[in-house]
Amino acid sequence: MKKINKVASSWKSHEKIGFRFVIIVFTLFIILLDWPANPIVTYLYYYGYLAQGLDGIVSWIGKNLFHISYVIVSPYDGEHNDRTYVYLLYFFITLTGVVGTLLWSLADRKRQNYDALYYWFTAIIRYYLAFTMFLFGLYKFFRIQFPELGYYTLTETVGDMSPMHLAWTFFGYSQGYNVFMGMVESAGLLLLFRRTTAFGALLSMAALTNVIAINYSFDVHAKMYPTVLFFMAFFLLIKDAKRIGQFFFTGRAVSLPVIKEVVVQKRWMNIGKTALKILVIGFFLVAHLKSSIGYRKGYQEKLKSISPYSGIYDVDVFVLNNDTLSKDHRQVWRQLVLGDRMLEAVRFKGDSILFASAAANKKQITVTGNPTELFTNIQKIYNELGFTDETYYSMDSVLLARQVVNVLNFELVDSTALLLSGAIKNDLVSIIAKKRDINLNEFRLMKRRFHWINEASYFY
Repeated sequence: MKKINKVASSWKSHEKIGFRFVIIVFTLFIILLDWPANPIVTYLYYYGYLAQGLDGIVSWIGKNLFHISYVIVSPYDGEHNDRTYVYLLYFFITLTGVVGTLLWSLADRKRQNYDALYYWFTAIIRYYLAFTMFLFGLYKFFRIQFPELGYYTLTETVGDMSPMHLAWTFFGYSQGYNVFMGMVESAGLLLLFRRTTAFGALLSMAALTNVIAINYSFDVHAKMYPTVLFFMAFFLLIKDAKRIGQFFFTGRAVSLPVIKEVVVQKRWMNIGKTALKILVIGFFLVAHLKSSIGYRKGYQEKLKSISPYSGIYDVDVFVLNNDTLSKDHRQVWRQLVLGDRMLEAVRFKGDSILFASAAANKKQITVTGNPTELFTNIQKIYNELGFTDETYYSMDSVLLARQVVNVLNFELVDSTALLLSGAIKNDLVSIIAKKRDINLNEFRLMKRRFHWINEASYFY
């Protein structure tokens, strides 16, 4: 076991300045931007006024420095969407990093090195990145991120798909490829051990490069998040950059030194450190596994409950305020898609859709329009009523009362006919839709699986 030598090393000025900046920026990123990854910070975010404090800072920056007049949507949902809020928070973190580095450098300019701090900080980054990559891997293993193809995707024309939907269709087709991606991303667990840190960082950088390429190329909503994770992995390798370059480009025999461990004199402290390591690793591995299994199970139960109604329904009759509309009318629904893990929706003539969510136990379908408008209205409600548990639990009823979403009741008249009734905005509607006789396994994409022998290209 290598430990930090008592003979003090001497860092160069740019190394000390860069290290200070990295500590501030990465620490703030983990706490302020990726708070869902840590249950303690998550609690502080929701119940410790962290969310309210960040909202105040981001709102002030947006209005006073960038003169933003539209509603800034907060990431209360814990998603890594590249919202205006997130970019403003990146600006705040970077600015804080610059100012903090300047003040730190002035106050600590005589320090020779940060060997001990480097050990502890790299331990934090290694563990954080390892658990994050492992969670990415679980999303692939349990098909949480890229679910199996369903009714909506298999009947949507490629030309009407968004770039992100096209990418999700590609990845959602193959279980084997999801397992492969999950294994590569789970290799980030090698970061948990100092001796395998370099290998784990290289594999993580390779996996994240693929994620970044996909997210940037297919306009996926999370571009900055994997980019920062990539730089975290790069930070773990930067001390060995010269040696790695020599290995790949000069043919010289090189070795990568293991991160030196901090010397702990007292035996009980060594035991405590080992116990803490085991506890932290066990906690996050079990927590991530439990949450992924629970998410998958919950979705399977939902699909099972909606299965009697799952399918594609062609609208035969659309009655608006007691007036039967022609099928060419712009307000008339063309199709309703239920029971799809990727997307439940209402299709109109052309490529317009409404987003739907069916609750089998209530026999209700909630429909809403543009997701951006939905989240903007949710933010307006939080701004008006406050970010509280009461507001959160009453959100559905408030959205319904303000006609941001609409709820229709449904019932299966017979094995093929679905009757829907309710109100859309201020209009009463009654809809009769016929279930299409369709078998997902009869699509060419689903029938064609792996073949060792191909006498000619199977390209349709």
